[in-house]
Amino acid sequence: MNKRNIGQNKREIIFALLLIAVLSSAISISINKTNDNLPSAERTELSYADIAKAIKANYDQKLEKLSIYKASHYANRIYRISGSPIYFDYNLQDIGNMIKSVENLLQIAHDNNEIEYSKTQTDGWISRAREVLRRESLTIAPAFPYYFRSLNILRRASEYRICTTQFERLKKHVLAHDYTRELSDPIMIKAWAGQLANAVVWIKQLGGKDYTDVFINALQQVYPDNGEHLLSSQQYNNKLYGLTHIILASSQYYQHTVNRDDFAWIFDYFDTHIDIIISRAKADVVAEVGIAYLLAGEYESPTLEKTKQNIAQQYNEIHHMLPSQDGDFDITAGSHRNILAIILLTSPQKLYVGPWFSQIQDAAKGSVALTAQTHVSDELICHPISSNWVDLSR
Repeated sequence: MNKRNIGQNKREIIFALLLIAVLSSAISISINKTNDNLPSAERTELSYADIAKAIKANYDQKLEKLSIYKASHYANRIYRISGSPIYFDYNLQDIGNMIKSVENLLQIAHDNNEIEYSKTQTDGWISRAREVLRRESLTIAPAFPYYFRSLNILRRASEYRICTTQFERLKKHVLAHDYTRELSDPIMIKAWAGQLANAVVWIKQLGGKDYTDVFINALQQVYPDNGEHLLSSQQYNNKLYGLTHIILASSQYYQHTVNRDDFAWIFDYFDTHIDIIISRAKADVVAEVGIAYLLAGEYESPTLEKTKQNIAQQYNEIHHMLPSQDGDFDITAGSHRNILAIILLTSPQKLYVGPWFSQIQDAAKGSVALTAQTHVSDELICHPISSNWVDLSR
């Protein structure tokens, strides 16, 4: 063999070795990347926790982009799983807005304009399946948006432990309303299942009538367990929202644990259908299903683990959040979905009741601007509400 051939062979060997090295490196990177993003049982609890921390850090940096209501909603949830008081300023601003809203809602009631107010709330609704149903529902219960908003403000006031004459007057007006039709009509169930589950709990929490049987009987008639294949994606998610909110609202939204036996029919349904739920439901719903198991203390549940895997898989490492089903990363529109992901993947085993107005006020002392802005005082503080969850069991 001549020197020219020997040199050529050496170059070919060197090239081959370099090619092998590059390919090995690429394969190694691919394997590591795959392992980093596996939403399977191989993903550790620490990995779930890291995702939760990354989402939380992202939202912590962008809270100013959220409305006061959404920022306060975030603040409440983080407090209830951590006891952290660092977001109390948002709660204080929310309380100020609530006081102004109650005055407006009382004036609407005084003028008998509940229906007219409710009609104005539909102006921004677009023509999607859910909104079409909700417009139709107003022919059944034309003042429902007014009463639902009032209940939402009143139960938040009770959880903040706020008492004023105005709140008491609105509560008396709202609890005097008969909600039987709203909570039993099939169109109402199809349009508002999750909201109606909330309303049942809130009415009872505020000292009103117990509509538990009325609502659950209607929900089960509209959505029998063997009829999932007949439901559109929107209606399937609506059914699941009804089921999850029965449990979440009964915990006063992550303030108290629940007993599985009180909701056995719901947990049994989740256990049986979890694979279908994961394949068809939105991330918000999947996360809520998982959180129900956390509230019941079933930390080793296979159903819970499946929800964690699914939510972790949807996490985007570039945007540090879960996108919408359409792939959107809007920080405001995605706040509900991502707060749920934080709770699920954090998997807290201790919950904190509150925050209460007295705690928020103590933390905000010295913030003259906030106190002046919200016009809050010691006179708002009232006695604690019951620490027991509301039983929506069958």
